[in-house]
Amino acid sequence: MRKSIFTLAISGFTLIGSTVAQMGARIDQFYLDRSVLIPAAIGESEEGYATIIYNKLFTDIPGSPQHTVLNMAMPLPQQNTSFGLYYMKENIAFSEMHNAYATYDYRIPLGSDINLNLAVSAGVLSQNFDATKAVYYDENDAKITALMFSPPVVRADLRASLYLSSEKFYGGFAVSRLPQPHFDYTYYNYAAGYDLQTQANALIGYNATIDDDFTLKPSFHLNMYNWDYLYFQGNVSVDFKDVVWLGFGMNNLFQLGVNAGFKPQDDILVGYSYTVPDGQQRGLLGPMHEFTAKIGFSALGGGSRGDGDDIGSDFDGDGSAMMENERTYKEAIAKTYEDMVNFGLGHDSSGIKLPPIPKLNPEPGHYLVSGLHSSEEKANEQIKQFYMKDVIAFKFYDMRNKSYYVYVKRYNSEKEANKGEFYYEGSVPRVWVREIHK
Repeated sequence: MRKSIFTLAISGFTLIGSTVAQMGARIDQFYLDRSVLIPAAIGESEEGYATIIYNKLFTDIPGSPQHTVLNMAMPLPQQNTSFGLYYMKENIAFSEMHNAYATYDYRIPLGSDINLNLAVSAGVLSQNFDATKAVYYDENDAKITALMFSPPVVRADLRASLYLSSEKFYGGFAVSRLPQPHFDYTYYNYAAGYDLQTQANALIGYNATIDDDFTLKPSFHLNMYNWDYLYFQGNVSVDFKDVVWLGFGMNNLFQLGVNAGFKPQDDILVGYSYTVPDGQQRGLLGPMHEFTAKIGFSALGGGSRGDGDDIGSDFDGDGSAMMENERTYKEAIAKTYEDMVNFGLGHDSSGIKLPPIPKLNPEPGHYLVSGLHSSEEKANEQIKQFYMKDVIAFKFYDMRNKSYYVYVKRYNSEKEANKGEFYYEGSVPRVWVREIHK
């Protein structure tokens, strides 16, 4: 029975004896979560997050490709490691492919605010067919019958990737489907089979500051199949205060797109992309739509590189601090770490006023950090929690990840910072060294 008007030629999927099939997801808003294409990019994040992507390509054609993605990153700062989970479902014509991976990433600091991340991902691919959605040139085609009555096929897969990043620049490379999984479908004496092509992705981007409010963010993505067929796309976005952005994209098929997004609150962003084919393709294929949402774990009440709402926000101390009723009330406006020192210990923390700090690069040095927060209010809360445990702390803003760090001491050398880490580890939980370069 004929149930669809979609042709196999559109999907790029062929079944003639034992052939090679091209199946590769297309993600237009790759710049919103680079780890979707380059798994090693999960190590760039300072907090855990989840990204959801859905797109529909060539919407005027029934059965056209659509992709659903769930990507999660779980970083651990003390060990310079991150873990990731990735799932994608690809629907093309009568084929449905499930991709699931677990990723391990290790970050290697190279100095001058440059980090190299290396990652390996292991997972499985599972494919099944709904032949009732195919167009039959012959309703008795044995290969279609073989697909219809065959159970889903599952194959193991492996990915490797690297990612280099700094405050302004990033670039990465990933290779997936390294084993080139082979899928076989049989029904009685009939067979259909193909090999999945190895896929390689290269990604490069730059953040160019225009002024205090606007940032220009060009990015470029190159995709290769079996080191032969090339697909590339570029995008340029203008970002306003890291709250809203507008971008334009184009690929080598001369398909033009516009994209926009905004952050309704800290740790949450949403984006939308609309792309139209060029020339005669426009009326034949139809436009493409893509929706993206990225949610930081702290926005859900979860942790970011640690337990609690934000890192270090559950400090309990060692019980040696003064009782609250033993403290005197005194007011002070603390704009620097030195102001906190001059304020002295033994007072009620309610008298401490912590005005917003400038969003500028902090003084270079080695900071002994015990808190990472997406909002300045949470950083202020932790500073006062430390103070009530007789620990002087303050904050700085990192422009690279747009986060607030709470630190207990700044040192001029790594050796001194390591000694300080040993000194504070008994009274300050989850402390680590954060190096800031010029």
